[in-house]
Amino acid sequence: MALHDVLAATRDEVIERWKAQIRGTLAPQAMPTSELTDHIPEFVDEIVFALQADAGFTVPDVGPTAAGHGAQRLRLGFSLDSVVREYGALRDAIIETARAGSATITFRELQVLFDAIVDGIAHAVAEYTRQRDAELSRQANEHFAFVAHELRDPLSSASIAFQLLKHKGQLPADGRAVGALERGLVRATELIDQTLQMARVASGIELRAEPTTLAKLLDEAELSSVSEADAKSIDVHTVVTGDDVIALDTRLVRSALGNIVRNAVKYTPSGHRVEVRGQVVDGRAVIEVEDRCGGLPPGKVEEAFGPFVRLTNREKGFGLGLAIAKQAVDAHGGSIRVQNLPGRGCIFVLEFPIAV
Repeated sequence: MALHDVLAATRDEVIERWKAQIRGTLAPQAMPTSELTDHIPEFVDEIVFALQADAGFTVPDVGPTAAGHGAQRLRLGFSLDSVVREYGALRDAIIETARAGSATITFRELQVLFDAIVDGIAHAVAEYTRQRDAELSRQANEHFAFVAHELRDPLSSASIAFQLLKHKGQLPADGRAVGALERGLVRATELIDQTLQMARVASGIELRAEPTTLAKLLDEAELSSVSEADAKSIDVHTVVTGDDVIALDTRLVRSALGNIVRNAVKYTPSGHRVEVRGQVVDGRAVIEVEDRCGGLPPGKVEEAFGPFVRLTNREKGFGLGLAIAKQAVDAHGGSIRVQNLPGRGCIFVLEFPIAV
C-alpha cells in the first residue's frame, strides 16, 4: 500500500502520536487540543496530496497552512526552536505510524515527505519571524515615542524660559555662548519632533485618507519652510498642473513634503531657487522638489533615505528628514527617489497612489 493511502487511513493516529510527543515537552501539558493541533490536520492532508502527486495529482501549496501555524505559535508564546521541532516530530509520527502498519516506504515517498516538512518549516518560521520582528519594531517605536514625548515638555519649558530671559535682557553679554545655547535648544527640539514623527509612521498607523488638492499640499509645504527660506533669501517656487481632487492621508503627506522642501532649502545656497512641481499622472500624485545643492557626493544617492544620513557635511542636522519622508510615502504604498544632477542639484520625486 502506498504511503499516501496509509497516511490518509491513519491520519488521526498520526496526529495522536504527534500530540503525545510534543505535549508536556514542546507544548504545555494543559494546552487545549484545539490550540495544540491548530493547522496540523490540514497540513497532514496536504502531505497526503503531495505524496499522491506522482500519481497525477496537483500538489497544493503548503505555505498558507504552515504560515498560519507559525503565526499562531508566536501568539501562544512558543519559541522558534519549538516550532521547528514540532515539524520534526510530525515527520517522525508519520514514519512510525506507517511502519507500525507494516507499510513499506519507498525512497521517493521519503523524499516527498521530507520536502513537504522542510517547506512547512520554512513557511512557519518565515511568518513567525516576520510577525515577531514587526512587533519588536512596534514596541521599540512606542518606547522611542514615549521617551521623546517625556523629553519634549521639559525642553519646551526650558526654551520658553530662555526666550523670556533673552527678552528681558537677563542673559550674559557673551553673544557666542547665548547663541550656542539657543541653537542647542532648537536642534534638540527638532530631533525630538522628528523622532516622534518617525515612531508614529513606523508603528504601522492606519491611513486616514481625505480629499485635498496638490495645490493645497504644495502651498502648505511652502509655508512650512518660509522662515528658513527668508533667512537665506531663497525663493520657493511652486507649480501645479491641474486641480484634481485627490485622497491621501494629508498629515503624512504634509510631513513628507515639508521635510523634503525644508531639506532642499537647507542645502541650497543663499539667493537661489527651490522649485516644487506637482501633477496627477495615471492615478498617481507626482511631486518633484528640485534644489540647487550642487549634486550629491558618490554613494550618497543610494543611502539618502536612511536615518541619520546627512547629504553633505556643510549643513548641521540629524539626517532624519528624508527617512521620515520615505516612511510616510511607504505607508501609502508609494515611492520616493532622487535624481542627482552633478554640479547643479537634486530632484526628489515623490509618488502617491490616489483614490477619490
